[in-house]
Amino acid sequence: MRKLTRNVLTAGAATVVALGVTSTPAWAATWTVSGGTSITGTNTTSLIAKDTATGATVNCSKSTASGTAVNGTGLSGTGLASLNSVAFSTPTNPNGWCSGPAGIVVQVTATGLPWKFNGTSYSAGVTTGTLTGVKATIHGSDECDATITGPSGGPGTISGTYTNSTGVLSVSGGNLRVATVDADCDPTLINAGDPITLSGKYKISPILTVTSP
Repeated sequence: MRKLTRNVLTAGAATVVALGVTSTPAWAATWTVSGGTSITGTNTTSLIAKDTATGATVNCSKSTASGTAVNGTGLSGTGLASLNSVAFSTPTNPNGWCSGPAGIVVQVTATGLPWKFNGTSYSAGVTTGTLTGVKATIHGSDECDATITGPSGGPGTISGTYTNSTGVLSVSGGNLRVATVDADCDPTLINAGDPITLSGKYKISPILTVTSP
């Protein structure tokens, strides 16, 4: 009986070890980044923010960003790059503000910085991930002031992809919401709680090479 019990326990332990070894790759993927630690980004398409509840859009023809990238191997996917400053404008408009609906021009200010790019999956030279920490404030020529955050007022998240061959970071979608509006805001254009999407593309310089097994 003792021998049988000892054999069962030994087999059970071996099974646990085997299961532990085979289950780790699901979360143990690592990343490699090279190409430079100080980065800048310049938009290649207009940056468009859309209130999907009202259909109102804000179009910024120019956007620049600067930040840092973590170069190395064996990296986690979290914080592969950080954007420490992000600016939005339309130089041909009064004050250089972005173009809003109904002839309104809008000053868009990035807050919650740094915004971090995180890798979640990799295939054929393209990293799919998220841009986190996103918040912004807007001030319109109609005196409307509003804040944009994630759900419940926390930092927001935008989906993104980075392509090694072109050095282009594309952003789209996300879980952004209008957190607050003041009494000057037109309710046919923007309201607290409205979902906001942000879409556009940035060319990153120097071009980074990001890979993951």
